[in-house]
Amino acid sequence: MRRITLLAVVCLLLSVGSLAGMDWGLSAGAGMCTLRQKAVQDIYGAGFPSGVQAWAGSKNWIVSAGFEYMSERGQALPLDGGQDEFPLRLKVSSIPIALYLQFWIKDVFLAVGGGASYFWYEERWEDLDIITEGKKWGPLLSFLAGYRFSPRWSLFGNVRYEPMPTGKSSLQVPEVKLGGLKIGAGVMFYL
Repeated sequence: MRRITLLAVVCLLLSVGSLAGMDWGLSAGAGMCTLRQKAVQDIYGAGFPSGVQAWAGSKNWIVSAGFEYMSERGQALPLDGGQDEFPLRLKVSSIPIALYLQFWIKDVFLAVGGGASYFWYEERWEDLDIITEGKKWGPLLSFLAGYRFSPRWSLFGNVRYEPMPTGKSSLQVPEVKLGGLKIGAGVMFYL
């Protein structure tokens, strides 16, 4: 994590001159993570991530980087169909980075993009001393639509597919994927 932060700071410092002519913005939003892998959906249901992002762009191209957090409670399902209950807690944090192609129609904008997300997770069995955790990169695809209602403020909605493959298996699936289709909304402030 320190290496990624250091690399981001160095890149920013080296490119300050070229960034001066760009548009900048900050956004905050929340949403719902659905259409997940069946094994994850059965245990946790829909997730509710929230996050912030920084945006920079010129003409029709926009780059974004942010931070997103999701915390969920669930129940492990006994494989033998028994009555045992195993409460679980899942925490997922991610740093999504994406490049968007944006189009404006008066005060309405549409953007489509893709990129990668660095995420880390922790699943804790609350009654047992079992913790599963990991860190990994994964792909993301995104679509944004919004309305600029003043020179500095916009409302937006987004649909993002972010599978978050863990690279780990379970008794039910060969590779656990914690993400899915994320549908959200938020507000953006232009600097």
